[in-house]
Amino acid sequence: MDMIQFPIQFDRTGFKKLEQGTTAYYSQLLSIVMLTEPMTHPFSPAFGANDPAFRTVDKGLFVLNASRFVPEVRITNLSTTSNEGNTGKTRIAFSFEIQSS
Repeated sequence: MDMIQFPIQFDRTGFKKLEQGTTAYYSQLLSIVMLTEPMTHPFSPAFGANDPAFRTVDKGLFVLNASRFVPEVRITNLSTTSNEGNTGKTRIAFSFEIQSS
């Protein structure tokens, strides 16, 4: 099932969507895992990754949740940069490959 692109954009058909199975689709899906705090969703309390604001990013948890909730991809790299440009922000970058079925 295609998903609405975030941030929301519009095209001639209405909401711009990402086609299921594309790199952009999986990139957004994995980003949602990183942006969701565990215990947020009552039906999937394990979904998400801990907010890195006051602790380091749990790379193992991200890889575990990616394999659990997005089994079509395999994480090939995950890196973090803390306090990038003295902004107090943490930059998280990941790469993945789509598994062939």
